[in-house]
Amino acid sequence: MNDRSVQLPFTTQQTCILASPSTPSSESPPPLLVAIHGYAQTGERHQRWTKQSVPAHFAAAFPDGFHRFEVRRSGRKPRIGFAWYTYTDDRPAFLASLVESEASLWRMIDRLAEELGADGSRVWLTGFSQGAYLVNYASMMHPERIAGWVAQCGNMREDYLQGYKPDLSGKPVLLQYGEHDEALPRGSASSCRDLLVAHGADVTFSMHDAPHAITPGMADEARVFMETHEP
Repeated sequence: MNDRSVQLPFTTQQTCILASPSTPSSESPPPLLVAIHGYAQTGERHQRWTKQSVPAHFAAAFPDGFHRFEVRRSGRKPRIGFAWYTYTDDRPAFLASLVESEASLWRMIDRLAEELGADGSRVWLTGFSQGAYLVNYASMMHPERIAGWVAQCGNMREDYLQGYKPDLSGKPVLLQYGEHDEALPRGSASSCRDLLVAHGADVTFSMHDAPHAITPGMADEARVFMETHEP
């Protein structure tokens, strides 16, 4: 991939890694994959973990989240991380942040499709952890904007939709979870699957021998899933 970086307008220091297709088609613009990282991560770090999940004929983008902050952990040097929305015990504030982030996500996707010369009608999303929450939410709110999505180690709840009833008829979705994931409440994987199925999505549900992480096997499975549905 011929990678480059662009500055995004949502924060003063939000950037995005852009990757052109490694085997581009001469006949049509490529599909676009936007890969959404987890809490306290960056697009650059996320690309290192998930690069092998990108189909060769896809253009791909690995953006930083909308909220920038300093990450401090015992025994490690401070670093900069990003989040996609704010989450506190104030539930109305959380839902308002989620709605705001979803709107920003679509504006960002339009910009990325233009930057990469990609087909805006063939957009795929992948998301890990907090990114998976946003990907699930955005995809359910506007399924007409995407071809399909992959949610890794994340959740979705009916009450996040605040009464909205999406029509996901036949929309391909891959849900990936680790069997040893201590970061998610017990039962959240199956409840997320059941919610998407109830709204008509074509869900592939996959459990892996993994903690709260994306393993090489999960990345390979995601790539094959997208190649199958977007050949």
